[in-house]
Amino acid sequence: MLLVCGFTVPDPESSEFSALATRAIELLTAQRGCVRAVLGRSADSPTQWSLTVEFTDVVAYRRAMSPFEVREHVIPFLSRGEASAYEILATATDGQAEQRVSVVAADAATIRPSDAAGPASPRT
Repeated sequence: MLLVCGFTVPDPESSEFSALATRAIELLTAQRGCVRAVLGRSADSPTQWSLTVEFTDVVAYRRAMSPFEVREHVIPFLSRGEASAYEILATATDGQAEQRVSVVAADAATIRPSDAAGPASPRT
């Protein structure tokens, strides 16, 4: 699971933003199931920042967002930007790609979460 966030940060606010982002990634990477977090700043447009956090799975992502300190600091921080969570469907290392089967049901966009029983047939 990937959490990808984009931020527009005016130059005068970059030091404060960097400190808040660093605290956010410290809190997230301290959670079980959080693989790593990467904070980046655009080389072409210095007001554009990105934060990418990788989790082992959806459950780890949801649990990582639950502790009080995360809800107190990370969630308000993420609300400053545009955040989306993505299911990882392929990875590659050393020129070798590995495909993953989706754990999201094919009808996930048409039913309410409370009605879901599990992915009888995964999204393709």
